[in-house]
Amino acid sequence: MPSEYYCPECKSEDVIVYEDHIECTHCHLNFFIEDLESDIEDENILAEEDLSSFVDAFDELKDEETRKKLFKKT
Repeated sequence: MPSEYYCPECKSEDVIVYEDHIECTHCHLNFFIEDLESDIEDENILAEEDLSSFVDAFDELKDEETRKKLFKKT
């Protein structure tokens, strides 16, 4: 079934649409639908994997409770 979404990384239209994100079958990256529907330009949309890598770089954010508290503040 054709989708209205495409991968902002590789521009492939072969994506699997889930409730809150898409998965590209070509580059295997995942993107939040909320980001895809925003005014953010494609080259500035980060994959879920990129966001996780960023958060993992900070020791104080490795704890899930601390991460949840931080995200609730933003």
